[in-house]
Amino acid sequence: MNVGKIRYIFQIPLLHHHHPRNAFTILTRTHSSETTATAIGTGTQTTTNYSPEEVEKAKKWLEKLSTNTIPRHLFNISYSRSSGPGGQKVNKTSSKATISLEPGQWLDPSVFYWVPGPVQEQLQNGNIRYATKNKGMVIQCDTSRNREENLEECFERLVREIKSSVHFASEATEEDKEKWEQLEQDFKERKKYNKKKTSEKKQARSKKFDW
Repeated sequence: MNVGKIRYIFQIPLLHHHHPRNAFTILTRTHSSETTATAIGTGTQTTTNYSPEEVEKAKKWLEKLSTNTIPRHLFNISYSRSSGPGGQKVNKTSSKATISLEPGQWLDPSVFYWVPGPVQEQLQNGNIRYATKNKGMVIQCDTSRNREENLEECFERLVREIKSSVHFASEATEEDKEKWEQLEQDFKERKKYNKKKTSEKKQARSKKFDW
């Protein structure tokens, strides 16, 4: 049996901590052929069969992900008239931008070849707001009067959605370790104190009924 090496027990906030889908990563184990990350908050455990090297490459890819690194030719891009407020220019010109994928194309390997496997794995298991029921994708934006700005915002939303839905455990820093050790020490002292108080209460009750 290949026993995983526990790097360290620690707690770090994930990207976009206000997002309800995210939690805190507190434990990682590294095996020769798989990496296991345990998260609290969602009560789930993410296990991947990818090697630590592949996961590390995926982490770096995620950090560098931007609207400039997305192959836009893979997406359907269209413009239409905005129905929102903003005056005659907005309502009369095709300023609303939409990027989409056909049904079945969301996370299809032939389309998402540019996304690392460990990232695809988490996206498959996640709840992506822009994915449709038939496994397509639609993102729209009409916040600007300029359709190019709206198009850029569509891809920005895709980048933010991916980054907020995918997270990898990180090595604990020395500061993290010191904080955890202090918390552990405080917990032991508090446990010892509570045990002592419970014992004193029992002794007090015993003396009260001792005739």
